[in-house]
Amino acid sequence: MAILKYILLLFAATLLTGCYENFNPEVDTRPVLCLNSIITAGEPIEVKVSRTWLYNDTNAQRDHSVHDATVTILANGKIVGPDYLPAEGDRIGIVAESPTYGCASAEVIVPFASPIGNVKVTPVVTDIWKGYEDIFHYEVFADIRFNLSIEMDVNDPAGVDNYYHFGYNWSGSSAPDGSPMFFVGQFEYDAEPIFKEHIGVFETIMGNDEATSFVFFTDRQFAGKTYTLHLNYTDNVFRVKSQKYDESLLECDMTLFLTTVSPSYYNWAVYKWNADEGILGDLSDIGLAEPKWGYSNVSTGAGVVAAQSSAKHTVDLKDFLKNVIL
Repeated sequence: MAILKYILLLFAATLLTGCYENFNPEVDTRPVLCLNSIITAGEPIEVKVSRTWLYNDTNAQRDHSVHDATVTILANGKIVGPDYLPAEGDRIGIVAESPTYGCASAEVIVPFASPIGNVKVTPVVTDIWKGYEDIFHYEVFADIRFNLSIEMDVNDPAGVDNYYHFGYNWSGSSAPDGSPMFFVGQFEYDAEPIFKEHIGVFETIMGNDEATSFVFFTDRQFAGKTYTLHLNYTDNVFRVKSQKYDESLLECDMTLFLTTVSPSYYNWAVYKWNADEGILGDLSDIGLAEPKWGYSNVSTGAGVVAAQSSAKHTVDLKDFLKNVIL
């Protein structure tokens, strides 16, 4: 407890001493090319080329596009055209050249998607309301609220460091007025501890581990093994109202995505979290953090070129809803 008290006092002291910043006129402020691209296996490659600008250059902040740049894309050392579709394992290089701002380049390997293993889904009804046909003149009229507990196995390939991102979306039938009938409620990030593996002890002590929505993680804790993600969704809603019952009304599902990302993508995400939610962001607000451009794997130090490959699994909720309604 004494150590924690000392840390808190030390941090409080920094609040009083971190108000000044030295200006260094020798810093090179000439604009350079900035490259940004997220390369997805099986999809065309898109590259955004812009330039850096000084924080007080309001004109450049409004428009920092570059119109005289040429972009060359290489796959495994060979120049490819704009219709090239990258494959898992490809080494993709991007080179941009501008007579005004010089040259920028970056290289990334498209990772192999890691397979999703067993998926166990446990839906639990928390509230249900049903209308009566003789009053409302509908064959089916119901409002269902439920929680979803999902266990999804990640089968991590051995022999390589893997970086992951979890995502999800949902789909279903629409009401006659076009409004959706299925709504996913709250995703409980705290149910899965591996989403917080990037948070250090100091961040935890200072409370920077609370209310995070970070869903990147690594295989450091389960390299070459299987890890089970615990995914909880609370207060999901399904509403249906129709004069005639049709099973197609109950068609809705969730799609779970396990995306394997390049180290550059993961490192950028961690940097972004530190800047927005971590203790480094707090320190930079008071002038104590080391001044940085941000994470970059581009030769100029500006921008990120990343790659990703995805595996997915669809959870069909039709049978569950059918058993609840009928």
